[in-house]
Amino acid sequence: MSLARWNKATPPTLLWLLVVLSLLVVPSLSMGQAPDAPTAAPAAGPAPATPAAKSAAAQAQAHGPPPDSWAGQLEMLSRWVDQRGGSGGCEERCYALDRLRITGAVGEGPLQFELSGGVLTDRPVAVPLFGPPAHLRIEATLDDGRPASRREAAPISFEDDHYYLWTAARRFVLRGSLWLEGDLTLLVAGPLNTFEADITGGSVAEGARLSGLRGATLHFTPDGGEGSQSAGPTVFQLSRAVRVGREIGFEYRLVMRSGSDLGVVRLPLAFGEKVLDVAGASGFRVEGGELVLPTSGRAAEMKISGTLPKVGAFSPDPRSAYEWWLFESDAEHRLTVKGDARQVDAAESPIPRTQATSRLLLVQRGQRVEVAVEPLSGVEVLAAVVRDHRRTLVLTERGDLVADDALTYENNGIDYLTYAPGGRPIYLATDGKAQRIMHQGKAAEEVLVPLQTGSHTIQVQSLAQAAVHSLGGTLELPMPGYPLTASEVALTVGLPDRVVPLALLGGDRPVWFADAGDAFAVAVGFVAAWIAVRPGGAASRGRVRALRALGGVLMAGLWFLAPATFVALLVGIATALAAWLAGRLLGGRGRAAAMVVLLGLGGLALLVGLFAVSARSYRAERWNSTYSESAAPAPAAVRRAKDDDLAKGGGALAPGGAVLEGVTPVALSLPDYERTVRARRELVTRERAFRPVLVYTTSSALVPLVLLWLAGVTALLAAHRAPLTELYRRAAARLARRPEDELAQGEPPARVR
Repeated sequence: MSLARWNKATPPTLLWLLVVLSLLVVPSLSMGQAPDAPTAAPAAGPAPATPAAKSAAAQAQAHGPPPDSWAGQLEMLSRWVDQRGGSGGCEERCYALDRLRITGAVGEGPLQFELSGGVLTDRPVAVPLFGPPAHLRIEATLDDGRPASRREAAPISFEDDHYYLWTAARRFVLRGSLWLEGDLTLLVAGPLNTFEADITGGSVAEGARLSGLRGATLHFTPDGGEGSQSAGPTVFQLSRAVRVGREIGFEYRLVMRSGSDLGVVRLPLAFGEKVLDVAGASGFRVEGGELVLPTSGRAAEMKISGTLPKVGAFSPDPRSAYEWWLFESDAEHRLTVKGDARQVDAAESPIPRTQATSRLLLVQRGQRVEVAVEPLSGVEVLAAVVRDHRRTLVLTERGDLVADDALTYENNGIDYLTYAPGGRPIYLATDGKAQRIMHQGKAAEEVLVPLQTGSHTIQVQSLAQAAVHSLGGTLELPMPGYPLTASEVALTVGLPDRVVPLALLGGDRPVWFADAGDAFAVAVGFVAAWIAVRPGGAASRGRVRALRALGGVLMAGLWFLAPATFVALLVGIATALAAWLAGRLLGGRGRAAAMVVLLGLGGLALLVGLFAVSARSYRAERWNSTYSESAAPAPAAVRRAKDDDLAKGGGALAPGGAVLEGVTPVALSLPDYERTVRARRELVTRERAFRPVLVYTTSSALVPLVLLWLAGVTALLAAHRAPLTELYRRAAARLARRPEDELAQGEPPARVR
């Protein structure tokens, strides 16, 4: 045997005895050496220790025995043994249970048991045995390899719902007696490899030979004696299955045995069961809330099926010591099961399973199970979906919100859709045909929209009110609500002239009043102002920089106040700069031709810039006209439907053009608007709702900014008063001079620099 196997197999006590005997028999070599005699150093050895290692060794030697003494050698050996023993430890489930065998007579005193197993570590562990302690009493002795004369009662205690054995034996056999009080049930904690039951006067409901038990409950059923004269059945085993679908169905499996004839058995229908069929019994009937089952003989097995009105609290029959309850649901329902019953593996169900969502519970006498069912929303995921939702929301000068929604949906069987428009509904149409606006109740805000199978469109118009502050603020825009998943929702907000949008929040990304094009225009304006601002006189460098920065700010403000003027000024500055360069580089006819070309290019650039600036408003107006044209046929369809109603004698005219209930509505034309802002959101549901918020200001709040901009323009012009005056004087002089005067003097015409 190798040294490793010897160390693993030898108990720690025997190892210590061998160590002590070896130390007593063989004298240590260090005993014949003087304490202060120097030892010869080996020819080759490890490198000298560092100062830190030397100080640590000195401290260990100062606090412990000398390493050359008997005590030092014993301490080194003890450390070595501890290390060898600690290397084979385990962290969890340091035990193994092999076989449990139970013998005796059921109902006639205690049952005898024998449990074999072992511990997988050198330290004592708590081995779980049986339960529950409230209904079980154990007396046992432990055979752990010691002689029979030295064996004592096993150290057994309980915690929670199990008894525990405290032992460190590598191999043990626990023998003793079990007293089952009340229900004849035994809870085996396990894991247990095999179970054997050799009992008389009864049987184990789960089987006499089992394997692979863990957290299993074993039920002992006594047999009825020959002289039993009880009126009810001795064995009453009832298993139940509740299946939730479009309707709630149940299936009961009843097994009865008795020492005498069963006769007529009554099963209470405590949960409102409606019995449809009973297999195994003929002539069944329902009397006073009980199912009457005529039987013949001492044993009967029958299958009962039917429907339940609802699910709720369930409890076993008083005659059953325990019952199997199987709960199932289809893909459109979800069950929630609560209570003090224990859930077990669904494969142990006596009733065959039909759904993958099966749950099997072992409900004992006195326990209770509460079941709740939640129907999954077939509207949101399974039956219909909104492919595209376009909403146009126009804010008028008086604070009215006119909403127009266009939805494209895909339906697979839903009849009506509850639609909350976010305001008072005034128009409804499906596939371009007007529909009457219907509610579930008079106080309900949702509109019932009839849906058709396939891909179709819906148009809904509504009215709401909004409070617009005089200086600005935030406005939460109303959005419709419906129990469908929308792939994409696009919102277009039309605003009057006095409302200036700053940001629209709530979409996939925030929409601001300025974009990359605005930033580019502002940068170009700063460059142009830096080139054009050149105050005359002996101005300091700091003042020149301040004036140029002021010019850049004024150009940026001009872009937002009057984009067309900004483009014109920018083209003028560029043309003037090009003309100045041409005047410096060219002369005579070449200079004149260059001036003509520059003027033509400047005019062309001005036209292109003005067209680009007006593109935004042009697109908004064109989109509004296109949308109005697409919505124009709706009133004609409405008039045709109204004419049909009048021809049939239905419908009536409202006095003063008011709205009448039950009359087909007429579409409303959208009001005009000056500014638009758009936002978009993908995958919108009730949990992920689209709630847009508009951050705005008003034209009244921008008046101080406009006044500041005018003041800046005045200051910039005042700084250029001298150059502007000189330019005006030269231009006036040049215009006042006549050509014959220049020829008389013999000088070429003066040119303006």
